[in-house]
Amino acid sequence: MNLLGQVGRMFPQAVYFPIRTLYLTLKIEQRERCTSDKTGEATAPQSKSPQVSTATSASSLMLSQANPGLTTPTTPEPTITPSDLNGGTVPPTTSASTPGSSNTAAVGGRSSGQSEAGPIRAPAPMWRCSRIMHIQRELHPTILSSLEGIVDQMVWFRENWYEEVLRQLRQGLAKCYAVAFENRANVADATITPHTLNFVKKLVSTFGVGIENVSNVVTTFSSAASESLARRAQATAQDPIFQKMKSQFTTDFDFNVPGSMKLHNLINKLKKWIKILEAKTKLLPKSFLIEEKCRFLSNFSQSTAEVELPGEFLLPKHINYYVRIARFMPRVEIVQKHSTAARRLYIRGHNGKIYPYLVVNDACLTESRREERVLQLLRMLNHFLTKQKETSRRMLYFTVPRVVAVSPQMRLVEDNPASVSLLDVYRQRCCKRGIEPDSPIARYYERLLTVQARGSAASHQVLRDVLKEVQNNMVPRGLLKEWALHTFLDATDYWIYRKTFTVQLALMGFAEFVLHLSRMDPDMLYLHQDCGYLNIAYFKFDIDDQSGDLDANRPVPFRLTPNIAEFVTSTGVTGPLTAAMVATARCLVQPQYKLPSFLRAILRDEYITWHKKKQEEVTPGTEPSEMEGEQLITMVTKAVTAITNRLHNLATFEGAESKVNTLVAAANSHDNLCRMDPAWHPWL
Repeated sequence: MNLLGQVGRMFPQAVYFPIRTLYLTLKIEQRERCTSDKTGEATAPQSKSPQVSTATSASSLMLSQANPGLTTPTTPEPTITPSDLNGGTVPPTTSASTPGSSNTAAVGGRSSGQSEAGPIRAPAPMWRCSRIMHIQRELHPTILSSLEGIVDQMVWFRENWYEEVLRQLRQGLAKCYAVAFENRANVADATITPHTLNFVKKLVSTFGVGIENVSNVVTTFSSAASESLARRAQATAQDPIFQKMKSQFTTDFDFNVPGSMKLHNLINKLKKWIKILEAKTKLLPKSFLIEEKCRFLSNFSQSTAEVELPGEFLLPKHINYYVRIARFMPRVEIVQKHSTAARRLYIRGHNGKIYPYLVVNDACLTESRREERVLQLLRMLNHFLTKQKETSRRMLYFTVPRVVAVSPQMRLVEDNPASVSLLDVYRQRCCKRGIEPDSPIARYYERLLTVQARGSAASHQVLRDVLKEVQNNMVPRGLLKEWALHTFLDATDYWIYRKTFTVQLALMGFAEFVLHLSRMDPDMLYLHQDCGYLNIAYFKFDIDDQSGDLDANRPVPFRLTPNIAEFVTSTGVTGPLTAAMVATARCLVQPQYKLPSFLRAILRDEYITWHKKKQEEVTPGTEPSEMEGEQLITMVTKAVTAITNRLHNLATFEGAESKVNTLVAAANSHDNLCRMDPAWHPWL
């Protein structure tokens, strides 16, 4: 606390947002435990309705001291009283309504007695967060009041019900594809898992209401949030199209119908509804004026408060020059990115430049923090890459967007309007060819089903034949190259883009393999059309849920599919791509950079999160026990050793050969690619 307090004196914004988000996350988790404890005592009608916990934000906690949700229980455990909640500040502007039982009931249909009934115990970490926020508020009242006002207004950037249901359906389809690949040995008899069934049932029960309670997600209410959600719920309830669609949706996802528990039947229904809602969202407005919904943001200027751009303090700078917010630009765009309908907010800095940020609604509390840890590690690696001659001359530098969590469910993500995901490129080219984007995946399972219907298992040759068939009839090897030729008409632009793309791909592939990160799906890979940079969204450490070991048994080490290899060319693969990987490995093995120390710090938090999640699965509704020190040290040391071993293997030569050549050959091998999940799009 003393260290954070000292940093917060100089850089209040750097400390306040992470602590605020952590505090609200802990409060949500603690209230959920209390809710689950009371669920067993609830009556039957109450148990049938979806449980929706309401956690007030740090700003609204100050407004609700008359009926606080946290009081001092008669236990020696640390607790939070109203005086401790001064970590939150009253925003300089408030909406017409305050967070109370009426708004909450209007949105979620839950009574005030259920939403804030009784005190909850505040664990020690929650108390410390509250104390730090309280100290910060005393030191920097003006800045923190402005920050709270900005965050309070951003809830007006929520998705509408079309966009929200569409995002949830896409998540459900991704879950189903993962289950389908796990059960590929018996396609005909694959059934819905209990977790997926629960997900879809909750989606049906909360269709269009605007409340998410899937995978322990709880909406964080503030004054503006309550009003925005209440208005949206009221408008939705009066929409006749919504009522008709809800009836059809409930009928389609009725699991009492014979055959409805078959996995591939559910996949077809999800694809059908995704098409319907995508057609609806295309008819919606693509932008709106910020003054229509967020008057505080519209009137904000540098004279209101000196607030730095989001993410300015993610890494220390050699000079104390930080760009501050001069104003928020008047128009907000609605764009399809990060598998959701995000709002693109433009901020003018006091240096005159325009900085675009996406306001993204997150679907999971813990997964977002896991991604932010990986992004911070990549920023640290960039610091090392700039200090070595071989990496500097090749301009090897990870493209890491600024990501700032302003609440447990909302993040500001630095954006490039010229960036497009690899999946969007694929869909665009498929549309021009008249091919359904999901048809290769459907063809994969149809072929397996045909083989299994004869009474034999799908052999390796069958998988190779499926991959070859898709490449010949649906997704040719030159699809990505074709897109690049149509996008970059000038030969010089095309060459420079391809060269930069190759080097950036080498860095991303290196990080995925060496750091044991999650697989690089096409929707995660963003191509910057104006400069050739690549950035990956939602990279996380690939940790086994049961054992906690880093996953090292993937068919391909990183993404180098036939389409990418065709675009980069064989010369690019054996030349710049391989050389960039070797140079990066040789840079990071330098002992003066103390890379294992950074890895231990990042992985320590990762394994604490893993242990907490595992404890909640074993004993839901109870506060998870802390991870034992010896176990934590053992697991972190094992993971760091696995990463450093891979790093040293890539940095060493056997004669004139490097092990990078072996990895590249494995990544581009058809024998390995055909064993990958078809949802990974090995043909792309």
